[in-house]
Amino acid sequence: MALNLAIFDWNGTLMDDAQANLEGCNATMAAAGRPPITMERYRETMDFPVIHLYTRNGIDTDTYLANINQYGQVFLDKYKEEAKSAVLKSGSHDLLDALLDAGFTTMVLSNYIQEELESQMAAHHVLHKFHHICGNIDFGNIEHTRMTKLGRLQTILDDNKYDPAKAFIIGDSLEEPEIARHLGMTCFSVTWGCVSTGRLAAGNPDYMVNDLAEVREILKV
Repeated sequence: MALNLAIFDWNGTLMDDAQANLEGCNATMAAAGRPPITMERYRETMDFPVIHLYTRNGIDTDTYLANINQYGQVFLDKYKEEAKSAVLKSGSHDLLDALLDAGFTTMVLSNYIQEELESQMAAHHVLHKFHHICGNIDFGNIEHTRMTKLGRLQTILDDNKYDPAKAFIIGDSLEEPEIARHLGMTCFSVTWGCVSTGRLAAGNPDYMVNDLAEVREILKV
């Protein structure tokens, strides 16, 4: 497989933090006077932009938009507290080291806030293993209601003259298959994150993997 650019989602992919994300979601649900949801329900309704997650679980659009900054902060405070105990997905270091040894350019493309993203990556000793780290500068109204990954990625590809046909993207949401189709990339969907296996399969990724070791096997690195 003649690929040379590896694009990773972070939360729910390399960072094994689905439980922390659920706790943040349920803190938001409580702030809106709604009951908590289960992990199964979370994985069946999680989406980007995140407003869809909450409207699917009983917070009407007007209420969400009227309280968007409060809800965002409630989520972030709870998520950060819970994420302190989250770990990297097993095999992350091995995969990243193998890709770097094989000459890949490595990138994180995340919806998380840039400063917090870099802090998490540094705490888990992988910050230095990436050539590009692209998160959201802020998480305000736009990020709650619109997807931004494709545009941010396109800028990096254009600025560095990277060929998307020689790239793979890997993540736990439906956003990665959509980006891959749009740009002509290879896509891996991981089954341990914030979206259910059935929904991931419906997104038609090139590969669905249950472990990062499978990515190494497929790429032969």
